[in-house]
Amino acid sequence: MFNIQSATEQDIPTIVEIHKKCIKGTNSKVYSNSVIDSWLDLINEESVLAQFENTTWIVIKEDNNTIGFAQYDLEDMDLYQIQVDPDYQRREYGRELYKYIEDDFIKSDKDKISLNATLNAVPFYRNLGFRRVENITYDGIDMVSMEKQLK
Repeated sequence: MFNIQSATEQDIPTIVEIHKKCIKGTNSKVYSNSVIDSWLDLINEESVLAQFENTTWIVIKEDNNTIGFAQYDLEDMDLYQIQVDPDYQRREYGRELYKYIEDDFIKSDKDKISLNATLNAVPFYRNLGFRRVENITYDGIDMVSMEKQLK
């Protein structure tokens, strides 16, 4: 059984560990080694802690074990990331995190969600109803800007 809850500062080391594991195990299938190495350098406890103040972070836990997380901002209507430990991917945990986030957006009377998807995540977001806006490069990483209308 899983549960979704607000992330705390105690979750930061696990968030960093899962994020790096996703970059190495999932993103490395579509990005070059140099992009992966640069990307990994951006992920650390200090950068996550700095973002805790301005965005919403949630974690999904199974048997008190954190297996994924997400980051979003209701004010800017942005979904920054959904990351699920590669050992737990393709088991609906990412979809459950997304449903929680979309419910939060709807309760907050937001009319859309915008995001920048990694190339490997585009099919996931497309299946959730997002549409492609444009190709972009963010921090040297090729991505796809996407959005979903909620109203």
